[in-house]
Amino acid sequence: KQFPSVAVLGCSDSRVPTEIVFDQGLGDLFVIRVAGNCLATSTTASLQYAVHHLKVKVVVVLGHEACGAVKAAQLLPEKSEQEPSELEQALKGIKAGLDARSLQHVQDSRAHDREAVTTN
Repeated sequence: KQFPSVAVLGCSDSRVPTEIVFDQGLGDLFVIRVAGNCLATSTTASLQYAVHHLKVKVVVVLGHEACGAVKAAQLLPEKSEQEPSELEQALKGIKAGLDARSLQHVQDSRAHDREAVTTN
C-alpha cells in the first residue's frame, strides 16, 4: 500500500525531479507528471484518486522556469499546427490558460518566462 500525504501535479521535464525538489523518498508523494503541468481528464482523475482514495491532504501544482511546454504554447499558431495533433491540442490548452494581456506588458525575457509559468 501507499500512504502519500501530498499529491503533486508537476511538469514531465526531467530536470525537475519532484521527490528531490521536496526532499522526499519514494512513496511519500503521489506525483502526476505531464508536460506543462496542465490539467486534462487523466491528470484531474489522478488528482481525484489521490484525494478520495489515498486521502492526501495537500495538492501542489509545481511549475518551473524554462518550461518548454509553456514556451511552445506561446509560439505562433502556424508553428503549433506543425506538431502532432495530440501535442498541438495540449499546447492550445496551455495557451488558453495563459494571461496574454498581462504577458504582453512584460519586456524582460526571463521575467516573461516566469510570469507565463505562474499564470499557467
